[in-house]
Amino acid sequence: MLGVAVLLALATMPSQTVIVSLFNASYREKLGLSVADLSLAYTIGTLVAAVPLSWVGRAADRFGIRVVAGTIVVAYTLALMFLTIASHAILLGFGFFLIRFLGQGSLGMLSGHTIAMWFERRLGVAHSVLTVGGFAAGSAILPKPVAWMITNYGATKSLMLLALGVFVCTMPAIVFLFRNKPEDIGQFLDGDDHEHATHDVMHGGRPPANDPAFTAAQARATLPFWILLTVGCTSGCIGTALLFHMQTMIERGGAAGTEDQAASANQAWAMAFGIGLLCVGWMADKFRPRFLLPIAPAFMLAGSLVCWRGATGRVDAEEVVGTMTLGMVLFGIGMAFSVAVSGPAVARYFGRTHHGSIRGFMTTFGVAATGIAPFLAGFWYERAGEDFGPVLIGFAVWCVPLFFATMLLNKPTPPTERDLEPEPDRIDMQDVEL
Repeated sequence: MLGVAVLLALATMPSQTVIVSLFNASYREKLGLSVADLSLAYTIGTLVAAVPLSWVGRAADRFGIRVVAGTIVVAYTLALMFLTIASHAILLGFGFFLIRFLGQGSLGMLSGHTIAMWFERRLGVAHSVLTVGGFAAGSAILPKPVAWMITNYGATKSLMLLALGVFVCTMPAIVFLFRNKPEDIGQFLDGDDHEHATHDVMHGGRPPANDPAFTAAQARATLPFWILLTVGCTSGCIGTALLFHMQTMIERGGAAGTEDQAASANQAWAMAFGIGLLCVGWMADKFRPRFLLPIAPAFMLAGSLVCWRGATGRVDAEEVVGTMTLGMVLFGIGMAFSVAVSGPAVARYFGRTHHGSIRGFMTTFGVAATGIAPFLAGFWYERAGEDFGPVLIGFAVWCVPLFFATMLLNKPTPPTERDLEPEPDRIDMQDVEL
């Protein structure tokens, strides 16, 4: 199932900032929008998209990932097509909501949920392969071909081609290959020839005595949950802001600020992120999260400071692109530690029984963080007199307390009374507070 999960992750690329930003000029020209208006539409669409994600996680727990993923792919394909007919800023914002909810949010969450159902001992490596093969590889490879399509065929045809690609690449795999869990076909976690003692059999029987089996509410009552959530939100927030505004930052640093220069810096980030994931994924299966996770905010701090030098004219004009590229490499390494350590830790700390609900709640906040980042960074930039310096310093400062918080990470004590029944279909408002 790892290959199918990678396809689901790769299918999220048309909804990821690194691809969406390539259409910004087309949207602005077609609808007569300013940079601020476009950023606001993107932010509002993404923030609203974060709200229903907990429902998707619960639906996956109840109906199975296969049914939910197939439904999401169909809706996501239609959402990409809808963007081609958006004729107003409000419709564009609604289109952003659809693709960010269905693509980046739902398919991204379901791909991670899938490998948590199939791997335990090798979950760290599997999670890294998923992120490298899906998100990192897509971020490194797809931007230039998509930019070429936009130049040669226009934004409308390019979106239609992306929609068609999503459907053709994922739906056959979901229909003919996908299975919810190894127990459905008489197999066991990690491809072993016997059942693990550490995880339950989903949707049947009782979890083993030593399985955590946290409910989403019980997980939220622990400090490790909020540490893992904050690290993930921070890496997504800062990373999205850097990607979305890279071209402007390079320009403000004194270079030309061309699309090719921005693509070079962003591709360096994707490569560092992908290579880092492979290495850190192996380490995540060997070392405790508390020893690895503090490295994430340390590198994110370093990357923010290096980008600050490049974006504020503190280096020569010919060195701006190289400086920004170095900053993105450092940030990519930090993000690799964040993703490769936090993802497996969630399944190992809180169990599989309510993993969909727990991941859905965390993804809600993660999507919200990536959504608000471009607008806040742009707003802060304008308030500072078109200077990204305060923005990047703010990012760096935030990483300092986060570094010390990650050093407090420990495996939570399992609840004394475990809820073995599926959580209710309804969703409490506390699950969607932003």
